[in-house]
Amino acid sequence: MTGGVSGSVKAAASIFRKLLGLLLIAMVLLNVANAAGRYLFGKAIEGSDELLVFAMVWLVFLGAVLVTARQGHLGFDIVERLLPPGPRRLLQVVRHLAIATLSGYVALQSWAVLQKLTRVGQSSMALGLPMVVPHAAVLVSFLLILAFSLRNALRPPQPPAASDGTGEEPR
Repeated sequence: MTGGVSGSVKAAASIFRKLLGLLLIAMVLLNVANAAGRYLFGKAIEGSDELLVFAMVWLVFLGAVLVTARQGHLGFDIVERLLPPGPRRLLQVVRHLAIATLSGYVALQSWAVLQKLTRVGQSSMALGLPMVVPHAAVLVSFLLILAFSLRNALRPPQPPAASDGTGEEPR
């Protein structure tokens, strides 16, 4: 069962990574179109700068989810390599539970902010977009980070990954 779940998570992460890549490409194209409009035709795309900032917020926070899913956060690599399997696993579990705890706290705080923004009805200046939309990136991302951290804490022991500098997991 673990293999199926792990395979599903890897497949979802791959799709998610590709969607984030497409978002980044769309952002670059919008930025180029806006710059061309501004400098060639004297007319910028209204609200594009604001949209780019909001998209970047979502991109960064959702990227953090991928890092968590792949266990790519900074860790205690040197210490982990020196420890025997039992204490190594304990250190991994403590690290994942600490991330889960902090993520849960941030998600709760984010929820409170979203409730206030909803009550006030604040919207962005250029697009009139409800400010709940960009701020929701924090809540969504930290809830996903919480879920992945708990999954990482409960999964079978993993040997310390040897980094080859590419950011890819060893095969």
